[in-house]
Amino acid sequence: MGKRLLFTFGLALLLGLAATAYALGLIGFDRHHGYYAPVWDQEGRKVYLLERETSGFVWGMGWEHFSPPAHVRIVSDSVALLRHDPESGETERLAVWDETPLIGRGLRFYRGRIFSILRSKVAPVEGGAELVATLSIPRVPRSESWSITARWPFGPDGQPEWKPVQGGPAARPEEVLMQGREVITLPGPEGYNAGLLLLEADGRQRVLLKTAAFEDWYGEGIPDALIEERSHRARIEWQRMLRATRADLIEQFRSQGLSEGEAMLRATDEMQDQGLLPKGRRIVAEQVQVAPDGLTVFEIPQRYLDVGLFTDLAEAIKEPGTEVDSSTGSYLRYAEDDLGPRLRAHREAGNRRFVVSIAGKLYSIETLGP
Repeated sequence: MGKRLLFTFGLALLLGLAATAYALGLIGFDRHHGYYAPVWDQEGRKVYLLERETSGFVWGMGWEHFSPPAHVRIVSDSVALLRHDPESGETERLAVWDETPLIGRGLRFYRGRIFSILRSKVAPVEGGAELVATLSIPRVPRSESWSITARWPFGPDGQPEWKPVQGGPAARPEEVLMQGREVITLPGPEGYNAGLLLLEADGRQRVLLKTAAFEDWYGEGIPDALIEERSHRARIEWQRMLRATRADLIEQFRSQGLSEGEAMLRATDEMQDQGLLPKGRRIVAEQVQVAPDGLTVFEIPQRYLDVGLFTDLAEAIKEPGTEVDSSTGSYLRYAEDDLGPRLRAHREAGNRRFVVSIAGKLYSIETLGP
């Protein structure tokens, strides 16, 4: 009787501890669902994006900076390429990878990214889309990464498989914004984005897709600060304006008889003068009678300028007081003379003022810009 009571007590204690651990979130079976990397197709009508659905057992605290990572055993994990039509609301599943390399392995992750973070990029191409999706597994001394790289529709070799890789997707493509409409994802639990949001040019918003977690996260509305943080509209529109302005200027200067290279240089200068581009490093020369105190003097033989060295200095002393573009690319060693490398090192050390002596004249040189 005593053994039976002891067994019953022990079982009750274990069940109680398990229930407590479950209530505290220290052990459980988690499911997560999210959307990633939305981008318009080339016509700007439909949206390509990725979807990930994962489930698995999680036990342990896993609180970064306070405890070791939690233990994770993923049971199911799929990634799919979707195409969504905002007008009809229909969503097509174009391709599905039913399993990822994370399934069935003993893994360790911290809370907040308990099933690893999917890094992804989708870009529209003629008749379809290209995609890259990467998952990483923490390892010592270096993480283990797996990736899918594919172009849909698939070619004769069929659907690509997960492969071990290093690195990850590049910057987000500009096609997240087309015809004034931008698509962004809204963050959700454990790195699984909970929704896909359409932002119109006039500020109107429409949720196109949402997961079961969406209401818990955004039931009281989507914060304006979050939308501003996730939107790339300002950056993309600025870059597009710069490209269009540059193209127009190049065409204008070409029509005046300039070569392609000359027109490109003039376009850059004009955009800098308009404040559309930051000006690069420049120098300005001032003829002086005596070298100012504390400034290093470099004596440059005239023949060095005649053979094409120190081209920016040569241009600056022709028109003292005029800013000229500056580069130390022509500060080269001449015969056995290391003057060029010494002057280049002097400037690169942060000395923004110095003096040159050329053909018996002294010039104070000041560096402007970066």
